Amino acid sequence: MSRSRIGREFFEDLYARFEDPWQFADSAHEHDKYAHTLAALAALDGKRFERGLEVGCSIGVLTKQLADLCDQLVGIDVSDRALARSRERLRDQPRVSLARMSLPEEMPPGPWDLVVCSEVLYYFDEAAFGLALERLRTALGDGATVLAVHWRPATSTYPRSTPCRRTARLWSAQPTARTCSRRTSC
Repeated sequence: MSRSRIGREFFEDLYARFEDPWQFADSAHEHDKYAHTLAALAALDGKRFERGLEVGCSIGVLTKQLADLCDQLVGIDVSDRALARSRERLRDQPRVSLARMSLPEEMPPGPWDLVVCSEVLYYFDEAAFGLALERLRTALGDGATVLAVHWRPATSTYPRSTPCRRTARLWSAQPTARTCSRRTSC
């Protein structure tokens, strides 16, 4: 069953109703997920990234943690409301810039040596998913690291219930890409 892409209006409405819709700042699950995300990046022998891109930065909780790993970090999100909260959270982070963009139609210019897509790729329908991965792939610098974090159980809520395998296949087609796949309990 094909479901439609979830658009900007959904997220603006959600952030109008809830300050932190997924409890990014307070949820033990989210904190555990962030710890796993940062551990995956730390496994790269303490690599520091020159230019990082976070797709779907929301209210900036993960963004703030990623900022410590990057000389420059750009966070993009479709929601102006989410970005306003992110700007407040990141006001003391001069190396972070934020922009309202809707991937794949809009994207800041690369090259990127870190791309993080944490729980965003399943919001795309098939066409937008393929285009988003292609746009990101062509913006990667040599030796780039791509980290895609997904909710793995099937869901009837989002257009793409399990984007993991296809994402890994497309990234691994890059001649300079290093991919890894790890399942966690979070």
